[in-house]
Amino acid sequence: MNMMMAQKRERSYRIALTDALVERFADKVFNQPAPLLAQRTGLPYLLVYNIVHRRVKTISSRHYRILFEEAPSKEGVRKIDGTFFRKMVALWNYLQGSQGKNTLYRELFGDSTESKIDYRIFSGGIQTVPPEAERKMLAKFEALGLDRPLIQSWIEEMESGVRNERMPYEKVRPHLMFIYEVAGIHPASLLGQVLGRYERGQLKTVSRAVYERALALRHQAQKALDAGEALNVEKLRQQVYGRKSGYVLYAEVADCLHFLKAYAKKGSKRYLGRSEDPYKKGKIKHIAIWRAQRIAAECDAFIRQHPGLPLASLPKVHRMQQVLPLMAVLTARTSEMLSQSFERQILMPARTREEYKKPIHGFTQFDRAPHSLGMKKKAFDLMVAKHCEIFRGVGRYDRRWYLSDLYLKELSAKQYFDLISAKYELLAKGVLRNHSVKTNSCMYEPDRTPLS
Repeated sequence: MNMMMAQKRERSYRIALTDALVERFADKVFNQPAPLLAQRTGLPYLLVYNIVHRRVKTISSRHYRILFEEAPSKEGVRKIDGTFFRKMVALWNYLQGSQGKNTLYRELFGDSTESKIDYRIFSGGIQTVPPEAERKMLAKFEALGLDRPLIQSWIEEMESGVRNERMPYEKVRPHLMFIYEVAGIHPASLLGQVLGRYERGQLKTVSRAVYERALALRHQAQKALDAGEALNVEKLRQQVYGRKSGYVLYAEVADCLHFLKAYAKKGSKRYLGRSEDPYKKGKIKHIAIWRAQRIAAECDAFIRQHPGLPLASLPKVHRMQQVLPLMAVLTARTSEMLSQSFERQILMPARTREEYKKPIHGFTQFDRAPHSLGMKKKAFDLMVAKHCEIFRGVGRYDRRWYLSDLYLKELSAKQYFDLISAKYELLAKGVLRNHSVKTNSCMYEPDRTPLS
């Protein structure tokens, strides 16, 4: 009975037919003739036809499994079963201590004070939850260094009662000392007791929750040590001690401050109000928010006023902002260098015109052809306008233009077609010069060429 109810609940799921899904299964599903696809999957022909031609926006999870031969992705499901979500909430409250369901609800579902908190999501009165809620709960555990399989195993232990056992202090001590050495987090902050009581043997065990939290922090401390960045260490401390209201970490602005000092010739005391030495030595770890905002603003302004600065000299955040446009320009330049003869060689049909005109291969309406090739409509129109005679040769006009499915399938499988596609995508976005190509001068007129 439970299995039947679960299957019934699964059939009620609807998965959106997104452009990414169409692009991913272009050759396997969306470029296949509807009769053959219906025969292979056993689904009704009309349903398959509407799916292939994107006349429906969503399909059920059962049809998704049959059509694509895989379980539907959670990104495509509007709501999912909330059992695992509620178990994660119970585990989170067990490990971290209950923070109040109202606080957790607003963190997961929004900060609006006008919306009424629906506690049925936690109690199971509402059996499904948005996928975003489950992902946010997973992210909270991942921030502690726990992945999904480990979370599942801890849930099973908690439900079986094994987690009530106590762990020897000697087993958790190496982790506590490592965290203290790397991040400066005192063991007492994690034990909830004076450290001397454990060291003298007055207390000999810790709860399983304390042990597992220490183990998770140990993983994070190791990652911070391997990365070698002070900011990662300070963020680890914030997880235990919390954020200081009205202040930000000095490590967050240290890169920009050193840049201003080296290139703008502005002393650190101008921004910190004191010498930088206490910050470098770790005696002071925070600065006021208004000071951080001033550092960031002047750093941005100086970089804008001096565009010739070496890329390696910029702060890390600004360096990444500069690298991404440079990569886009490099890609654009590479695409622009593709010659017309090379394009024509790639786009040229491999068969005779009569072969592409045969109805057995099927035809796709011109306006839907960009989806088959994984291109945006404007980029596809630019490509067609540039090579009009080629696309007319593989097309058919019957009150509107249709392109041969055989040609579209061959073209999408050709080597280097992705470079041609990338070039016209950049043209459509305006990254490359458009050369005044008119997109409405080719496939919007009847075919008057002879059928020879």
